Amino acid sequence: MKTQVLVLSFILTGLFLKAQTWMSYDVANGLANNNVQAIAIDAAGNKWFGTYGGGISKFDGNNWTTYTVDEGLVCDFVRALKFDNAGNLWIGTDGGVSKFDGVNWVNYTTFNGLSNNLVYAIEIDLNGNKWFTTNMGISKFNDVNWTIYTTANGLSNNIVTCIAIDSTNAIWFGTWGGGISKFLDNNWTTYNQVNYVQTIKTDASNGNIWIGTPTDLKMFDGNTWTSYTNTNGLAGNNVTAITIDKFNNKWFGTISEGVSKFDGNTFINYNTNNGLIGYQINCSISENNGNIWIGTMDGVSFYTPPVTKISEIYKPKSFVLFPNPTIDKINISVEPELVGLKYYLTDNTGRNVVSGEVNYISSHIDVSGLEPGIYFLYVSGTSISAYKIVKN
Repeated sequence: MKTQVLVLSFILTGLFLKAQTWMSYDVANGLANNNVQAIAIDAAGNKWFGTYGGGISKFDGNNWTTYTVDEGLVCDFVRALKFDNAGNLWIGTDGGVSKFDGVNWVNYTTFNGLSNNLVYAIEIDLNGNKWFTTNMGISKFNDVNWTIYTTANGLSNNIVTCIAIDSTNAIWFGTWGGGISKFLDNNWTTYNQVNYVQTIKTDASNGNIWIGTPTDLKMFDGNTWTSYTNTNGLAGNNVTAITIDKFNNKWFGTISEGVSKFDGNTFINYNTNNGLIGYQINCSISENNGNIWIGTMDGVSFYTPPVTKISEIYKPKSFVLFPNPTIDKINISVEPELVGLKYYLTDNTGRNVVSGEVNYISSHIDVSGLEPGIYFLYVSGTSISAYKIVKN
């Protein structure tokens, strides 16, 4: 079957496009602590926020759940979160590492083999090894044994603030005072074009490495280093967080000037005047649907991108939805060769509420159980497009 992303012909074409939106949460909404240092998203779309002093907050789009030392977390001062392929959440704190499978907690400290209990960052390589960066080197855990790497092994500096893994399974470590160390096939390479590194991110589309420092943003393409500052349009020179969205926009969080979105040519800056809950950015993450979650010292904000164009105009083989607005269901009408198209519906928080596949030429999406409000339908083929649905 030929799979395409199709035009959804709405009855009310005025609802076809949606503007970008911002929404924010803090302790008044249920967040455990406003100082959000880490964010992770599980397979069900739940958002997990690591806070500095309040433990972890899980948000399912409606309800908040808090996990602290009382539930089994090793320490309430959380700096890093990472899910593995089995759905376990690995948590780096000021007091060691916790693994949470949704029910049980397992804690690891220097007593178990961790190089130091102050854990800055976590990544998982292509072989499933867990890597923890600390202020006394790096710890690798293969679920059985611990291996420690320090300057004695080739690391450029023992204070390792951040980590990124590229498509070749090369591991890039940002250090505080020793530049960048790359580890591949048991060999170390040091890059001293930077000194103090706060955040690092690999671009899967081209292999570029993006580095945030206290004085500028750097990009390394494997040969050339490029520097960006506020003279280029960056919101601030002290870059603390980097994420890359589904459209390949780069989002750079700064220590006191908010966030910059960079499309490769132009910077667009966001602060408390146009959406953010706070100026000081600690972390960020992108969802598959394009939403961006940003952790600050004042809570968490999330950005929903605008839908401003149709991926492909495909006539007369249309994918028609009606009515919109609706009360209980959305009718779908497609031509036979388009049966099998997948879709999912999210609420304003990005939480998946309905998903399915068009199994018949005429079928419908049942939305009777949803609360009234704005929803977004994502139709997937070779790419994804989003469309606005109004539920009365």
